[in-house]
Amino acid sequence: MTPQQIADILAQHDAYWDAQRAELREQKAFYMVNYWKERQAVPYGDRSQVLRTELPKGYAVVESYLGSLYAKNPAVSVGPDIRGRGNPEVSQATANRYLLQIREQLEDATRLALVFPCAFLKLAPVDNVDPLKRVSTAAVPPWQVIVDASSSSWSGQRYVGHVYLMPLEEAAARYSRRKDGFQTRSYSSWVDQLSETAAAAGQSTQPVNDTGRWVRVVEFYDLTEDRLLVWSPDFKEGDRYLFEGVQVQVGALEANAAAAAGLPVETEHVRSGIPYKSASGRPIVPIIPLYFSRDPEVPMRGLALLWRIRDQLREANVMRTYQAQGVRRMARQWMVREGFLSDESASKLAAGLDGEFIEVDAPPGTPLAGELIPVSNPPIPADIGLYGQQVLQDINEAGLLAPFTRGQATGATATENRLLAAYSSSEIGRMARIRDSVISLAASTYNVMLSVLLGDEAEPLTLPNPIGPTMLSAEDLTGDFEYFAVDSGSTPVSDLAKQQALVTQAPLLLQLGVPPDKLREELVRVFGFPEDFNAPAAEPAPAPAAAALPEAATDAAMPEAPGLPPNRSL
Repeated sequence: MTPQQIADILAQHDAYWDAQRAELREQKAFYMVNYWKERQAVPYGDRSQVLRTELPKGYAVVESYLGSLYAKNPAVSVGPDIRGRGNPEVSQATANRYLLQIREQLEDATRLALVFPCAFLKLAPVDNVDPLKRVSTAAVPPWQVIVDASSSSWSGQRYVGHVYLMPLEEAAARYSRRKDGFQTRSYSSWVDQLSETAAAAGQSTQPVNDTGRWVRVVEFYDLTEDRLLVWSPDFKEGDRYLFEGVQVQVGALEANAAAAAGLPVETEHVRSGIPYKSASGRPIVPIIPLYFSRDPEVPMRGLALLWRIRDQLREANVMRTYQAQGVRRMARQWMVREGFLSDESASKLAAGLDGEFIEVDAPPGTPLAGELIPVSNPPIPADIGLYGQQVLQDINEAGLLAPFTRGQATGATATENRLLAAYSSSEIGRMARIRDSVISLAASTYNVMLSVLLGDEAEPLTLPNPIGPTMLSAEDLTGDFEYFAVDSGSTPVSDLAKQQALVTQAPLLLQLGVPPDKLREELVRVFGFPEDFNAPAAEPAPAPAAAALPEAATDAAMPEAPGLPPNRSL
């Protein structure tokens, strides 16, 4: 892959998304409830001439789905490697700890995938004293990720790229390049730009400080040749690579940071190839796709939820604005002969105060019916209201959500409601399955990256029994494990439910023949009681002999219990 080939792929990527920019801006406006501002019919906020009414239906649709799709406490259950490699229990512990830290990023990616055609999660290595925190995660919009559109699946792609802006200072320091080798541009949100020409016009032409200068970077994963290439159109006119490979912290921090943290000064940087690989040697791209809907012919191109109902959302805003303008025009107005009312009387009539007396300039006995005539306002046609209701009904039907998810009460029976929920929740179930696959893929990718970042080091961990304290190593995470997403996998609420279930089932377990010692050990483990509770009970002390009575009298006074040897105490 040459720099010119990457430039051609980037040009095709930009051309595709530039053609989608107007629709993306409109979809964002529907969610942000600023449709009329985006339309620029009148200056936003200037309602003196024309009234514009925003309808928050786009926001309601997206958040309704998000309320059903968000993961309260994402977690995974890790199955063993079929070849017996690695440690699935340790891999599950590290993955679940990571997933609890990226709940916000998962929600952001889900929202992006509902508003726009798709979204991505980007995992990137960062320097940190704690090896478990050397991977950062961010939600990425679709126009920042280059995909192989000719591929039929994510795993079958020939290449994947990530396009982003980086401050000039950071780019020069990270890739050891001189600042004067870059052409800089000003930072701006891509979706808010009018065109690529405007973006090119936004490049810095006047001297500014380095904090306001940015360069465009393409992180390109060549999966065919197993190469990681960093290229920038702003560096050396795009004729050279900015960097080959990736810099990751393997082992301890660099000299100054390691010394400050009291760690040994041992740092290794991986510079060539894609450093993240599965146990079977397949390259792993630290970019996780999230497609809720796809183009049937081009699966790598997604379809947004708001794109499907954009006509209805547009009509809803237009009709509500029309109704609002019609109601505002239904004002109380009168036609009077010039000079019939004084200025003071006219102001009183306009104020409309209750019990106000208004004097008019007319001779006594003159009728006022012909001098003061109210202006009639034609009523708003009923079809306008019916049409607005039909538009909202079309939006609700396109959403495939049950009425109770929108807070609507129906007259159906409980059985009908259960059947309706099971039927209309199928779309939510499909989307939840996609979300779970994203969670599973993010967890497995994190463990692969963590195994690279650990290197030959070992990190102490404290896991629940029966593992307990252990040392985390790269070998523990190296395995083709099976990851299954679950919600609330290991939280105080779920642990409390497990404790209650164990207490409830304890009598049944004893009746089924479970040894009391085993049941006691499980209770100690689940409730976190001290291990001393598992110590065997001491033998009871023998009862003192009755010295005051002869042995014969004692035998006579003690009846024999059936089924027990004679002369033995219970």
